[in-house]
Amino acid sequence: MVDWARVRDDFPVLRRVINGHRLVYLDSACMALKPRQVIDAMSEYYEQYPACAGRSIHKLGEEASEAYSASRGKFAKFINAAEPEECVWTRNATESMNMVANCVKLDKDAKIVTTTLEHHSGSLPFIERARRDGLKIGLVEAKEDGTFDIEDWKEIIDGKTKLVSVVHSSNVTGTVAPIKEITEIAHDRGALVMSDDAQYAPHHPLDVQDMDVDFSAISAHKMVGPTGVGVLYGKMEHLKSMDMFLVGGDTVADVRYENGKIIPEYLPPPEKFEAGLQNYAGAIGAGVAAEYLTGIGLREIEKHERGLLATALNELKQMDHVRIFGTDDVSIKTGLVTFLIDTVDTAHDIATFLNDEYSVMVRSGAHCVHPFHYQLGISPSKGTARASFYLYNTQDDVSRFIEGIRVLIAASV
Repeated sequence: MVDWARVRDDFPVLRRVINGHRLVYLDSACMALKPRQVIDAMSEYYEQYPACAGRSIHKLGEEASEAYSASRGKFAKFINAAEPEECVWTRNATESMNMVANCVKLDKDAKIVTTTLEHHSGSLPFIERARRDGLKIGLVEAKEDGTFDIEDWKEIIDGKTKLVSVVHSSNVTGTVAPIKEITEIAHDRGALVMSDDAQYAPHHPLDVQDMDVDFSAISAHKMVGPTGVGVLYGKMEHLKSMDMFLVGGDTVADVRYENGKIIPEYLPPPEKFEAGLQNYAGAIGAGVAAEYLTGIGLREIEKHERGLLATALNELKQMDHVRIFGTDDVSIKTGLVTFLIDTVDTAHDIATFLNDEYSVMVRSGAHCVHPFHYQLGISPSKGTARASFYLYNTQDDVSRFIEGIRVLIAASV
């Protein structure tokens, strides 16, 4: 049995009082809060062994190398990668997906498939690759509740499709896609699958081998880890065949000078994709974040969040003037609810009221998913409001959020 009050105590920022209210943070889908364990691990690097990993043979360099290497192993275990070398450190999920979009070799007549529900980072790199190389783009249109019709995938993924980019858990609707079915369809037709797991990995058990995806993109900052750190998982066979993204220091096995020519020889993955000095403290913090979540249990976190979500959905569904986006089936949904109030002009007005009057912090805007908002007939300037729950939230947080919505509606009618 998880002691959620004790978990909450791990997060120093939650002790803050703002405008006379304790802080209620419901914006974890944008940025998760950081536990003391992650903060301490990063501080320890800077205080005890702030040296280059993989370069210097002195004591501090050895300690940095050991901690940096261990973190890759921790993350590989977190997602059940076949080997640590299948995990490439990046700056964020956006960079991970750009890496795949730009570096996977594709024929001139290839087709790329993505969806209307993608975060811009899951669609635009692939759309730009298609535009640059004259490739075809196929779009699967999500339903209004954020689910997909599997028959649409069967129709759009054809024999010429070579790459599919799909969001595993939507940051707008929270809907979890049938990733294993989509991957099976893609593989049957000879296509690789890029899974955007930025929203999925922090909240659900993630097993890349069971999913059988070819690539997965994760951002540490959404899973109680530091900012500026991401992971690209790739099956080793694909990482080996991909073009390089950046070249320079740390990617090199040797650079010979022969007969007036410079001849480079590059390292295999993951170093092949990790040019330059890395964010060692960030990688170490990401490894501790993975350990922290594993120690609590992703199934327990999933269950806890869905309990909070069910309460919020039930309360909001009973209110006049509230429009909820996404399925209300919590069994296929990550812990967030996106909504509008028809008596309030914009989503920003909702977020501003909750922040100023109740110290309840939610996200407002189009959440970097403009196409889906246009599909729903909502302009990005109006946007939607999103309350997202995580392991440190409580039923009291949900109650304060609901109270604020009720008061706002009463004041705006």
